[in-house]
Amino acid sequence: MLSEIDLKDWDEQPSKPLYDVPKETPIKTHVGLLWFKHVDGMYSLCYDADGKTVHLAAWSTVNPFKRKDK
Repeated sequence: MLSEIDLKDWDEQPSKPLYDVPKETPIKTHVGLLWFKHVDGMYSLCYDADGKTVHLAAWSTVNPFKRKDK
């Protein structure tokens, strides 16, 4: 899973369904921090910090992160 160090340039956003999250976004989930790649039908393609594939339902509630303004 991603670490807090990986997210130092990102701000956590309010909860929303995964299908409303932009592609290529870190997310906080019930299984930890993941990198959200995209939704593929009913499920999503996400990766943990070790590169392991994680598939969440597209309607799962997650907390996405948004890159901080510089």
